[in-house]
Amino acid sequence: MLLLASACDQDASRTSAGSGGGGISGTGGFTCPSGATLPVTGLCNTADPSLFLAVDERLEMLADRCVWRTEEAALSDSDALVFRAQDCTGGGWVRTIYSHVSGYLKHRMDGTPEDQAEFALQIIPLGPNETPQQAALKTLSQAPEDQRTRCHIEAIDRRGISGPTFILTPIADLREELELWSDGEAFDACGPNGLSMTVEQFWEGRPGVALFHILRDDLPQWDPSSFTFYHRGADGHWAKAS
Repeated sequence: MLLLASACDQDASRTSAGSGGGGISGTGGFTCPSGATLPVTGLCNTADPSLFLAVDERLEMLADRCVWRTEEAALSDSDALVFRAQDCTGGGWVRTIYSHVSGYLKHRMDGTPEDQAEFALQIIPLGPNETPQQAALKTLSQAPEDQRTRCHIEAIDRRGISGPTFILTPIADLREELELWSDGEAFDACGPNGLSMTVEQFWEGRPGVALFHILRDDLPQWDPSSFTFYHRGADGHWAKAS
């Protein structure tokens, strides 16, 4: 998957993958004096903020013995998604495993079958001159047929997120119909990438991709602000792309 190549070329000011959180050695590896290196990018697992586009410092820890760790998921031989997530194994919690499967970042507890993993993030490559909002509207093909022309894009202000954020939500008359039909119960609208009243989900625009965040808990184990794409250059070094 080469969706990040153009974004990487356009970002002349991108920073080295190892700055702050783990220095680049002369051979392209990383040194981690206070932690371990990750198998794909070689970044330090200590979740140094310099490794990410942003972090949300206001997030609470899930338990007393949880710590932030760097996580990664390979997207291709030269592209990876890097982010921080809480490691609570020191408090007796089961380790959480993250993986990239068919355009989704998924998470599951160690020992849970892979087919029971849950979605955390959907990554949708943009076509030529396509905007993230246009990519979001295409997902209405999965919505009930009578809703497909009655949903629209609404900009939102989601704290700490690097790119512009928005939701796919019903227009006023459809919302009124759904509220009347649901009789006060929670309802969904505009397809799986639209409105959910039981989980938080929203869109984010990045260079070359649209991201669909899926947060099933008030305090997710990962930091949604920290999702950062890395690209490996011809010299073998990994660097932030977007």
